[in-house]
Amino acid sequence: DALGSEPTLPYLSPELRGEKLLVGANFASAGVGILNDTGIQFINIIRMFRQLQYFQEYQTRLAELVGNDEAQRIVSDGLVLITVGGNDFVNNYFLIPFSARSRQFLLPDYVTYLISEYKKILMRLHDLGARRVLVTGTGPLGCVPAERAMRSPNGECAPELQQAASLFNPQLVQMINGLNSEYGANIFIAANTQLQTSDFITNPGAY
Repeated sequence: DALGSEPTLPYLSPELRGEKLLVGANFASAGVGILNDTGIQFINIIRMFRQLQYFQEYQTRLAELVGNDEAQRIVSDGLVLITVGGNDFVNNYFLIPFSARSRQFLLPDYVTYLISEYKKILMRLHDLGARRVLVTGTGPLGCVPAERAMRSPNGECAPELQQAASLFNPQLVQMINGLNSEYGANIFIAANTQLQTSDFITNPGAY
């Protein structure tokens, strides 16, 4: 609302046609992760590779409406928000004791692997024409109410998930800075949602 923009419709909405395509689209699907095996307990989620396919398909539909040059301009001028990673811990590594990924990787190595896979997703976004991409890290995963209820007898934030977030977020920023250096432009902007959420909690009066 502050930007004066209209909310985007889900990409699969039957209402997303004609002039509505000019507003943009929402490709998100709850439960997905960076990895394809994240969220295996959910049946009908749209995984990241498919979301990127839809983003490409959206551009084809946009070009049919306004022409290739204008479609490319709309995409390059548009703001892309991507938030992924938390589920790779909550709905994968820590989903059950001795999960497949936790047997395969120690936590620091798993984070390194996630970051390397995330980089491929961001590079694909760049290949598809995105030039202004806001990348959020994970919030304080261990403080999510469901995780506190399951993992903490006294209601405190779950330390193992907090550790995961504290490892993931700085490496994400480092990877993004490296990507921007490779491209020679500030394509990707990192937003530290863990710090933001902590500030909401410790300084609620400011909000």
